[in-house]
Amino acid sequence: PTVAVLCILCMLVLAWTRNPPSAAAPAPPIAASTPSYVPPPESNLRGPDSSSSVPLSSSSSLVSEIEEETARLKLELERLQTSIDEQTQALAQATAAPTAPPPAPEAPSAPLVPFSEIPTYTGYTFWSSDFHISPIADLKDIFLPMGHSIIDKSLSGHCKLKDPPTCQIDLRVLNTNDGLDMGIKNKGPNKGRACPNRMKREFFDSYKADPEMVNVDAFLCNHAIGECEIFMGFGRPLVAIASTRYEIGRYNAPEWRAWNQNLRDIAANPRNVVAANNRYDAEYIKYFTGLKDVPVIPNFCGYTGVSYQPTRPEILIGPGRGISAKLEQELQATAGRSSSGLTFKKIRDLYPHFEYSELASHPAIVLIPYQVSLMSIFEYYRMDIPMFAPSPKLLADWQLKYRVMNELTWDLVFNQQTAKSNIEQFEGGSYPFDPNNQNDAEAIAFWIKWADFYEWPHIETYDSWDELVELVANADLARTSALMKEENERMLVDLKETWGRNFHRMFEGVQPAKPGGGRGFEQTWDEGVKKHYEVTAGQCGMGDDVHDMDVSAVLI
Repeated sequence: PTVAVLCILCMLVLAWTRNPPSAAAPAPPIAASTPSYVPPPESNLRGPDSSSSVPLSSSSSLVSEIEEETARLKLELERLQTSIDEQTQALAQATAAPTAPPPAPEAPSAPLVPFSEIPTYTGYTFWSSDFHISPIADLKDIFLPMGHSIIDKSLSGHCKLKDPPTCQIDLRVLNTNDGLDMGIKNKGPNKGRACPNRMKREFFDSYKADPEMVNVDAFLCNHAIGECEIFMGFGRPLVAIASTRYEIGRYNAPEWRAWNQNLRDIAANPRNVVAANNRYDAEYIKYFTGLKDVPVIPNFCGYTGVSYQPTRPEILIGPGRGISAKLEQELQATAGRSSSGLTFKKIRDLYPHFEYSELASHPAIVLIPYQVSLMSIFEYYRMDIPMFAPSPKLLADWQLKYRVMNELTWDLVFNQQTAKSNIEQFEGGSYPFDPNNQNDAEAIAFWIKWADFYEWPHIETYDSWDELVELVANADLARTSALMKEENERMLVDLKETWGRNFHRMFEGVQPAKPGGGRGFEQTWDEGVKKHYEVTAGQCGMGDDVHDMDVSAVLI
């Protein structure tokens, strides 16, 4: 357009050079009544000689020539612009880097089979040798009404608290000294034999013909899930559900990396279940292993058997242990200055040994957590007791100042102050922070947002002690408890469906072993892991049995 305007101006200059107008006489004044512009008289159009006038026909011809030339130049400009655009586009295509083809549309996910169409599975036997009594007690409450049984040979120091006691009395090879790490720490009965695969072989050889073991249909590993390594050679479904950081017993880089590979192998077997009972540990496992899908299967803890019935005035401070003395003093000082009349008491100060009904008799529990997931908090929630937790920002600040969550990482458990994990994030991972960096408030806040008390509904959070006192004083605790009760009812339905689907995954086409007199195993542990996991086991398992198995189906 600019070129066209310039061309028109050139033509006008040329025309006026040939026939310049004479100085125009002043136009007569416009009458006040004249509504519009009146052109000057024809005599005002003068040629080169002011004594001669230019005919109107010559002026009209000049205007026509200008219009024709303008139209021609406009068409020429349009053709030129089109040619320039085509050449520019061709040059860009010739010099640009080759681009990848557009991604193919993702195939739609297979629709979830309606739960009503999944067969009912009953009569299966599970084996457990856990180091924590609560996760297995919880599963018993769910599994037993479904017609299943659990052989519970507990290695927990609290096994005597169950009624009846669940302590192992005849367990061979596995023991409290080396059951967590398969002898890696090189002490106890296996001192001098720090070779996990040797221990796995010994356990297999001891139980492959055991009359109780041949009736086992699956193995449960909660605390700790690393115990499932010892059961891999039996070829039965494994249920590995992390209840804390999954590298428990495998803290150093070589055995941790070997455990990662074994866990990926376990996850690759479609009959196995690899999960966590909380969101934090599910994301933590993904960070280090690259597993795509680590579902959260929470514990229910309905075994408490009681519901919220507040009759006592004290607000409890929980959980039962690990409470920071400094933070408790700050809370008490704030409560003392307020006019709320609220009284706060630590659980253990009131109840050195409590009954669940005693906890449920208090209006609420204020959390000062030493972990992101605790069985005691599951229990509080199932009793419908209203809870108040520090906000992620406040808790991250406490962690930096006081290490209030002193069991959040294994380095903290062992009183080590490190800012990174012993191994790296899985290749291709996209998490921005190392979960074991406890020296960075941003990293701490990023990870602790997946704590149970932030994931579950109806738990109030506070940013200061003053805000906490105000929240508790003005809360409708009865309403909160009622909402928690509704959530518990919904969760129980979901859990039963989840386990029903898991049983279908584990046992489809497989009858329970016990009615048929049991099922045998391979002759050796090595044959078992080769057959069921396509693994040629190493001598000791501390890095020498990491293999080239294709597990792309379950990896990022």
